[in-house]
Amino acid sequence: MSSKLGARRFIAATAGVIRRQGRAMLGAAPKSLAVFAFSLPFALLVSRLYQPSDCLFVLAALVNLIAFARTTFAWHRVVNQRDAKDSAGADGSTGEARHLVLLAAITIAVAALGRATGDVPYILYVVMNAPADAVFFGTLIVLLALIWVPVLYALAVYGLTLPRTALTGDYGFRGIRAAMPYKRWPLMLMLLVLVSVAGLTYGFLYELKHDFTATGPIQALLGTILCVLIAFVVTTMYAVAYRDSVVESTR
Repeated sequence: MSSKLGARRFIAATAGVIRRQGRAMLGAAPKSLAVFAFSLPFALLVSRLYQPSDCLFVLAALVNLIAFARTTFAWHRVVNQRDAKDSAGADGSTGEARHLVLLAAITIAVAALGRATGDVPYILYVVMNAPADAVFFGTLIVLLALIWVPVLYALAVYGLTLPRTALTGDYGFRGIRAAMPYKRWPLMLMLLVLVSVAGLTYGFLYELKHDFTATGPIQALLGTILCVLIAFVVTTMYAVAYRDSVVESTR
């Protein structure tokens, strides 16, 4: 594909799908969606197994990941209904299993990176020996950008394999970069919002776990709802990008 379609067209196409098919998407796997939403706070609190009770959070995270995969699998197929009906490879369990493996690998890698970069401000502050605020925050932003921009770009490019796997049962990494029909920055921006909101929600939940306050449950609830809504938008953007990549390739 020689040129990418504009960001406005990407946003408009995503908004159109949400408006026309949003209700069908949310109703495609309601039980999995409910399990994903209710287990998300526990999954975000997964620790490093310091105590035996932490195993319960790991179990919740596993349940959450499976529910998330089943939910997004259904959402991708609703957006690409015609392709889903024509794709024999994804009708069985193979496509769904491969989708789960791919989504799990992406989620675990991003979560691990997020946990690691969460300590960057403290390490940087110590290494720089308590610098001035302007210098500290300027350096921190540059450092985080160097870490996350390539990751977000890779997710915006190769994440297109998620709807492809849900529809065809094939990963299809080869050629997926060229298949992305739109400018990538809107998807990168939404992925950044998702990671940031998940990080903030983790902070709310962590404080709530150790110090119950009147506002803690409200903040945790709002953060969880926002995570689910943003994940819905990101999944829709991936599904739209895949759908339109197929359309563009046939022209």
